[in-house]
Amino acid sequence: MNVITTFKEKHRKKQMKFEKRVLMEISLEEITKDIQKIFSPFFSTSILYKGDIENLCIDIAIEAYLLGAEFSKFSYYGETIGQVRDRSYTFEQALIEALFDYWLFWKSSNQSSEESIYTGCEAFVNKWWMEGFQNGVKRHRLRLH
Repeated sequence: MNVITTFKEKHRKKQMKFEKRVLMEISLEEITKDIQKIFSPFFSTSILYKGDIENLCIDIAIEAYLLGAEFSKFSYYGETIGQVRDRSYTFEQALIEALFDYWLFWKSSNQSSEESIYTGCEAFVNKWWMEGFQNGVKRHRLRLH
């Protein structure tokens, strides 16, 4: 008797395998340094503990990294980086908005810093998306996908 598997199960297993291999090349130290570099001015105004905010930032960085690595396959097939960014725009914006909303919820109320927090969130997600994208392109060129 044969085991019946669906396309979704097979696709999910393949995706998990790809994500595990890609995540081996990311460094938590590099992420925490980036968090300190971008968000250090805002840590003094946040109500929540710094460690909790850092944990969410690490989660968002990993998600953005995986998103960039996943969409890098389109570059391998001939699309420009602009076209690839357009494809992933809604997913990337969702990550930026999630991080920004978290910062707004836990920081003290100061209207002047909201724009700079959004810019920081955008730069943070864009940087880690690009890291994942470049790593994914490299993996596709070396046929490691």
